[in-house]
Amino acid sequence: MKAFIDEKRFGEKVIFRNAVFDIPRNCRTAILGPSGCGKTTLMRMLSGLDHDYAGHIDGLPELPVVLFQEDRLSERISVMSNMMAVSPDRRKAERILADLSLGGEGRSPVHELSGGMKRRVAIARILMLDYDWLFLDEPFRGLDDDSKRRAAALIGESAEGKPLVLITHDRDDLPLLGVSSVIELG
Repeated sequence: MKAFIDEKRFGEKVIFRNAVFDIPRNCRTAILGPSGCGKTTLMRMLSGLDHDYAGHIDGLPELPVVLFQEDRLSERISVMSNMMAVSPDRRKAERILADLSLGGEGRSPVHELSGGMKRRVAIARILMLDYDWLFLDEPFRGLDDDSKRRAAALIGESAEGKPLVLITHDRDDLPLLGVSSVIELG
């Protein structure tokens, strides 16, 4: 995918001007930089969620899946109901939850979970979906080291042979997902 961004702005604030981004389809790419530098904005454009810019993107994904910074879970229903909301494959949901150390939480309402547990449920839910590109915005936010390694292993397995774009400010996240291409912003 190649993005030619003539201009992207929010009101008077210019985020990108005359920028070109090359995201290889055959590898895992990280968009790296400090908070507020445009990482999430670029991800939204690359995934096809934001069309409010001057320029064009060649090779937009047909079936992107995005893990946002916010967990975007239904708080009042159970963990398993959140999983079933995106796919009817209960066995797959149970396996993914178990792999993320959430096997006993299927009946728990999401609002009763800790922040790290909610993040793992959000990761589990996106891994239920089919996709041609996977976009991860700060996927390991709030996770301890063990949970981070488990989540990274599952994500890596799911994304085998598919393009993955990681948005992060933490260089330590890059080897967890086998990133081989880096775009630095800011």
